Amino acid sequence: MKVTVVGAGNSGCAHAAILAKQGADVTLFKTTNGKTSNASNDENFDRIAAAGGVVLNALDGSSEFVPLACVTRDPKIAFAEPSDVVLVLTQTLYHRQVAEILAANLKRAKLLLVAPGYMGSFYFWRALRDRVEIFAEGESTPYDARSERGEANICFKNVRNALSFVDPARRDEGLEIAASLVDTYRYCRRNVAESALHNPNLIVHTVGAITSAARIEYAKGEFWMYREAFTPAIWRLAERLDDEKKAILTALDCEPSPYLDECKFRNEPDLSVDALETFRRYGREGGPKGPTSVNTRYLYEDVPNGLGLLSSLGAALGIATPIADSLISIGGALLGRDFRAEARTLEKLGVTLADVRATHRR
Repeated sequence: MKVTVVGAGNSGCAHAAILAKQGADVTLFKTTNGKTSNASNDENFDRIAAAGGVVLNALDGSSEFVPLACVTRDPKIAFAEPSDVVLVLTQTLYHRQVAEILAANLKRAKLLLVAPGYMGSFYFWRALRDRVEIFAEGESTPYDARSERGEANICFKNVRNALSFVDPARRDEGLEIAASLVDTYRYCRRNVAESALHNPNLIVHTVGAITSAARIEYAKGEFWMYREAFTPAIWRLAERLDDEKKAILTALDCEPSPYLDECKFRNEPDLSVDALETFRRYGREGGPKGPTSVNTRYLYEDVPNGLGLLSSLGAALGIATPIADSLISIGGALLGRDFRAEARTLEKLGVTLADVRATHRR
């Protein structure tokens, strides 16, 4: 299978190596424009390009060099031939710009999968529906990883992963293709909004980083958010935000599943165990260190794109979202930015509630 991985950050490098090790013909494409690329990843990417592959450090402690078919910043090279699967693993901030790059260069693809999405699959659907057969969106990536010095270090693998599809009639076919690449893709969400709102970063990144801002700055890199931040009082705040999410899911005829239950669904083989203990164990065993600065994607990505989208859906449905709205204002104030102006909204996505409901599977 020919797979083009778009995005060469932590997730892109790791998933490219894993899929290539499994036998896929993998192209790793790093977006080049300063608006669509994180410069801090440049050195790592240059090492991968020079070597022609990635050193994959797996969960079992093994380490091996995995060659990739192509490593490039040039979209004309990356998309010189049709792809079976295009896997978009960039930050959600850049979905619109990446969709424009693909619109100018992609020939054809069977499946385009965006993970995580925050409903960004609509950007790609609008730009590429004449050349891509199936559009899928995930709420998180199957593997957590950190990539540096030409190496991909796998931190954690989800037990289960779910997808939604812009065209629900193609869901079975799309899920079969995704599952052939990653065995944890075995489940479908009811619609694209459900995938977007079950992105775990919507709750934990935003609440954890905002309420830990002083600790992040004081610790100077010695901060473990998943271990330290979620005291009983902070969990109460997270649960209030989760209630707003659940109200929107209910209005969209989705399952109003709590964050902790979804955390257990993704991470825990035994679904009978306590959900909070699953989260605590993730913090102890797999949760990454950081953030190291308040100028983190936990704020500048997940507040406008996650909470902003939640607020936009709430406004369209007539559902109040005071916690999300407050966190948007506070998060923006911490960084001196207007996250309301930057927010991802239905209007910016170019869709209506009717479009969202049209992705619903019965």
